[in-house]
Amino acid sequence: MFQLILSINNISSKKLKLSILLISILIAAQIQYIQHGWINPDSVLYLEAAKLFAEGQWKSGFNIFQWPFYSLWIAGTHKVSGLNIHHSAQFLNVFFFAISTISFITIISLAGGNKITMAAGALILFSSSYVVGDVLEMLMRDEGFWAFYLTSIVFFIQFYKHQRYQDALLWQLSAIFAMLFRIEAIMYLALLPLILLTNKKLAWTDRIHALIKVNFLNILIALGVATTLTLNKHMTMENFGRLKEIFSTNLGNEFTHNLITRANIMSSEVLGNYLEEFAVPGLLLTFILAIVVKIFSAAGFVNIGLATYTLKCRQVVIDPLVSKILYCVALISLINMALIITKVFVLSTRYVVGLGFIIMLFASFSFAYLLSQHTNDVGTNDKKTRVKKWLIYAMMIFMVLGVVKNILPKREGYNYLQEAASWVANNNPQHSPVFFDDLRVQYYAGAPYKSLGGDGWELFQDHINSKKINEYNMLVLSISPKYPERNLYITQHLTHYELMKKFKNYNGKKLIHIYQRKKGDETLS
Repeated sequence: MFQLILSINNISSKKLKLSILLISILIAAQIQYIQHGWINPDSVLYLEAAKLFAEGQWKSGFNIFQWPFYSLWIAGTHKVSGLNIHHSAQFLNVFFFAISTISFITIISLAGGNKITMAAGALILFSSSYVVGDVLEMLMRDEGFWAFYLTSIVFFIQFYKHQRYQDALLWQLSAIFAMLFRIEAIMYLALLPLILLTNKKLAWTDRIHALIKVNFLNILIALGVATTLTLNKHMTMENFGRLKEIFSTNLGNEFTHNLITRANIMSSEVLGNYLEEFAVPGLLLTFILAIVVKIFSAAGFVNIGLATYTLKCRQVVIDPLVSKILYCVALISLINMALIITKVFVLSTRYVVGLGFIIMLFASFSFAYLLSQHTNDVGTNDKKTRVKKWLIYAMMIFMVLGVVKNILPKREGYNYLQEAASWVANNNPQHSPVFFDDLRVQYYAGAPYKSLGGDGWELFQDHINSKKINEYNMLVLSISPKYPERNLYITQHLTHYELMKKFKNYNGKKLIHIYQRKKGDETLS
């Protein structure tokens, strides 16, 4: 195995990068193939908006989702390639992951990593159970964010080193693109350039000049927006999509109001009078715990351990300039997480992937160091060397198995939503009205887009109470064992329907029940 590792040094850097790029494309394509383009409820909005954009219905598409950059990419790919909307999104997933991979490897190279470090980084990335195993399979804007987020770091590092206008322009364009995929990328665009002020090799006037230079496009755009708002009295920040969330005059009040409101609930409902003063600290500690757990989920225990070793071990050499930039990126990522969880009391692990990449970058260096050191220890057989050898073997096997797990077909029941949608399509040849309480099944079944307006169970109850449910020949309902009372409710109110088919996920905790109107029953609302 270690001879194979040493043989990597015989490959040219260009061929190694090309090989890693091709492997990333094959992995992403395989995942798209076995998952058939897995979606979440937000994905439906992106895809439905893309359909409307492709048809030229701009206003309708914007009404579905008001931050439409990803949908525009899908629509554009559909128009250029002739692929349908769904396959266009799958193609983009592969394309964006390829960009993410090559940018990831380029950062390693810029940080002083050799060929073994790049190969180690690729293995760490491809074996990621969350980034590659869970998120890459989904048709989401996150993959576009990853691509331009990592690419922006590449060009920022190059600008810091060489102060070239072309790197400044490409850094800004990449960061703006990342922001147009995920709005929180604006924090990197705004804060990362401030690190230029810490460059002690430059005089203060040169630092200020570099800061203006790296922001020249942003400054022009800001002036353009300000001029437009000043001259056009009918235009406000509402016309700039989700940017209004960032430049809202009530932004500070939103954060404090949400925090204090939840703290008051915790104080009165949980802690009581004697502990009420601990409500806010208790919430903040909960946020910190949530962030830590999410970081471990996104990056993985092994990678966090390797990254820590990189930071602690002096023998692991990484360019100090690049290291400083990556520290700054990591800090901005943490600020983003803190702001998100404080504002909306939600922190999906997907929001932590930006920091996860930084951790994996640092992990690549210590992993490569351990591999290189052990190849130098071949022939030595003391206890310390044997322990180190088996530790490295364990990590290698763990990562290789991670790659295999990511690309193997998922277990039975993983695609239960698609299976349920296929059953509906095959058993409804006359296209009779079908009620869906889940946007994903509605999309998979090829039904016309119809917003559910929030919770699917509440929508179902509203239809029962208003008797609108009788307008449907077939009902597709999401069932969870956590709510056994809902089965009783369904039995009591769906007397004109019979259960035709059940589908469940791999662990049986999520189910889809399909009901059909009983033959001969013509009940109408």
